[in-house]
Amino acid sequence: MDTTTTRPQARGALGVVPVRSSHRVTMFEIFFDLVFVFAITRVVAYLEQDHGPTAPVQGLVLLLLLWWAWSAFTWLGNRVRADRGFVKLGMVAAMAGLFLAGVVAPGAWQPDGGPIDAPLVLALAFAAVRVTYVLLFRAAAQNDPRLRTQITLDLVPQGISSVLLVVGAVLGGTTQTVLWSCALLVDFAGGRITSGYRGWRIVSPGHFVERHGLVVIIAFGETLVAAGTGAGDRVMRWPVVAAASLGFLLAATLWSAYAARLAGAAGGVLAAASARRRAELARDGYALGHAPVVVGIVALALGLRLLLADADDGAPAGWTATAALTGGVALYLLALELVRWVMLRELHAAPMLGVLALVDVAVGTHTGPALLVLGLTTAVVVTVVAVEQVGTRQTRSRRRSDRATPPSSRHNRDGHQIGAPMS
Repeated sequence: MDTTTTRPQARGALGVVPVRSSHRVTMFEIFFDLVFVFAITRVVAYLEQDHGPTAPVQGLVLLLLLWWAWSAFTWLGNRVRADRGFVKLGMVAAMAGLFLAGVVAPGAWQPDGGPIDAPLVLALAFAAVRVTYVLLFRAAAQNDPRLRTQITLDLVPQGISSVLLVVGAVLGGTTQTVLWSCALLVDFAGGRITSGYRGWRIVSPGHFVERHGLVVIIAFGETLVAAGTGAGDRVMRWPVVAAASLGFLLAATLWSAYAARLAGAAGGVLAAASARRRAELARDGYALGHAPVVVGIVALALGLRLLLADADDGAPAGWTATAALTGGVALYLLALELVRWVMLRELHAAPMLGVLALVDVAVGTHTGPALLVLGLTTAVVVTVVAVEQVGTRQTRSRRRSDRATPPSSRHNRDGHQIGAPMS
């Protein structure tokens, strides 16, 4: 993390400070991440309530709207210092908007006719965050005509999306769900189309990779909080202790699947890419590819919380808790493979087989006790990660062996010595 500045950096108008290629994540940005994670914990609170069959869609919409906001300011922090001058003031305003969005998120589809209409407040908070993002990026682009043009192009999808959010909040109900889903489609599809102008740049790959890794681990922190608070005051009963321990093991193993084998390799590819290719990889592998990673973690947190609430009474786990847990883990594993494919052009078989096993767990155990669901899900994940680790070690061993073997002693698949004349 970047906690000090080794030498003064040039300041532009409004105290805007461009970052260097060696820039790393600042403490101020971590504070921003904490506000973002608070907001997604409120989405978990919304999903814990009984909202019927549309609740998963509505929760997903809320999560992706929050993710868009977080991702936008991550790109900003890769161009200019987020903790300096006018940008810092704007970031504080954006944090206030995200915090307000989190506070009212549990009432996102529940206008009660009182003095505060939660859906409208939420829509206006999202719109204010978007306006702040545009203003700050304009300040960051004061010496970059191409970036200014890119921001102007980006105003089209952002404007349409903001209008859809406000209109949807006013109309409410199913119309709100449809219009907010359309707003997300405009956000992601429109943003990807306008990025074809190639005005975005990644100045510091290290900062970008570290920022995404930190938000993933902070989101896992919420999972551990869910595992602890879901137990309530029944922690002295062994089924609850066992279930909480399994939840910890599950979260730790999933984190290692990201941090130990993928994050470093993907970061190396991003750093080695050309400027043009780097922006594309950052968009597809991180801004888009990491969204389902975080959604999977949130679903996991919800599943843990629901299962731990019933861990000691022997009641059936039920479809909601089982689907949240196994579905969240499956989505997480698939998302890691998506990131792996975008960044490394590789796909591994073990996670795919693990997803199939998780489907079987969901179908076969939702009528069983919570401890059984947690135990089998954890067993699947531990097996997948262990197989991945063994495969990675074997691959590295072969590569080291190839580098250590003299060219004259290497053989091709027909048994002929490489470099020797064939008779």
